[in-house]
Amino acid sequence: MHPNCNYNESMGWTRPRLLVYKNEWFDASLDHEGPACYEIGTGGPRGGNIEWHYVGETVNEKKRMSRYGGNGSHLSKMINYHLRQRWHIYYHACACPSKEAAKRMQDNLLGRWEYDWNHVGN
Repeated sequence: MHPNCNYNESMGWTRPRLLVYKNEWFDASLDHEGPACYEIGTGGPRGGNIEWHYVGETVNEKKRMSRYGGNGSHLSKMINYHLRQRWHIYYHACACPSKEAAKRMQDNLLGRWEYDWNHVGN
């Protein structure tokens, strides 16, 4: 399990959720429409050995995760590269009381861990 799972500013991390594989987008699992800190990673078909590559924060988790399904995201090239390598894309999130709390959590994680898809803060 990722060491970041021990960090809990508010409600705790969700279990890893499959976000995309090949051309299939798993948006039915997007259920939180409030502020959150989240991580995006790659793993195997059953969710094993997930490597978390990116940490972010948002005022609306559902809308932010939906953006990663299209080509409008700043992570599109990285996501598409890993999909071509047959990786599954996962995310998990921690609901926060405010966008500011989510940003604090993101900044704390960026200060503690190396995320290879984050260009700022590492």
